[in-house]
Amino acid sequence: MIYHGSLPEAEALARALCERYGPDGSWWAATDRMLLASGSPRAGTELIVTIGGDGTILRGVHVAGPLGIPVLGVNMGRVGFMSEMDAEEAPEGVAWYVEGNARVERRTMLEVEVLSAEGGGLEGPVDALNDAVVRRGEGIVDVATVLDGVELATYRGDGVVVATATGSTGYCLSLGGPVMEPLSDSILLKPIAAHMSMFGGVMVSPDSVLELTVEAGRGATLSVDGFLHWAVAEGQTVRVRRS
Repeated sequence: MIYHGSLPEAEALARALCERYGPDGSWWAATDRMLLASGSPRAGTELIVTIGGDGTILRGVHVAGPLGIPVLGVNMGRVGFMSEMDAEEAPEGVAWYVEGNARVERRTMLEVEVLSAEGGGLEGPVDALNDAVVRRGEGIVDVATVLDGVELATYRGDGVVVATATGSTGYCLSLGGPVMEPLSDSILLKPIAAHMSMFGGVMVSPDSVLELTVEAGRGATLSVDGFLHWAVAEGQTVRVRRS
């Protein structure tokens, strides 16, 4: 059980579910930040139930995804778009999933890393379920975008988003981007308030490699799934590909 550490009611529900379904100690509970700090769940974990909002799910997936552990979201947040059930349904509803009735959906994730001007690794690689966002700091930012070694465009504006199908219903949607079929493995590129934009964005092949180089713009940052953040200096590149 992974719960939002700032919500006492989330912890209470997590403890109650552990007592109900794992009285022998086979179920465990921790905050989302504790899980990220440890880097891995308890050995033998077969399912992770997150209690919180979409952010809690994203934090859970960052640890569970590379290990192939499915994640079940219980909504106790403000959005809950990615959740399977509300908190009121959880005491009875979790049983249906634990008994093996659910279908597991495999969602595409992205591998994201920051490279120096010389091409060496600076940060990452890390996985993203939703998106990677290169965002301006002071003033506008120029982001040179290269697709599979070929220059695509240089976007001058507030930044660039690279999203999965799952992420297409998040930040990209608020920017006017398209909603992708959830199981699609294509990658979506969407400029943010760019002077020269390609309407709703550009969808590229799942085997593509995107390189976003900050050519001009002080204080630019990279945000991965909304909770991992790094500074990106002029000349540095964010490389994104399917995980």
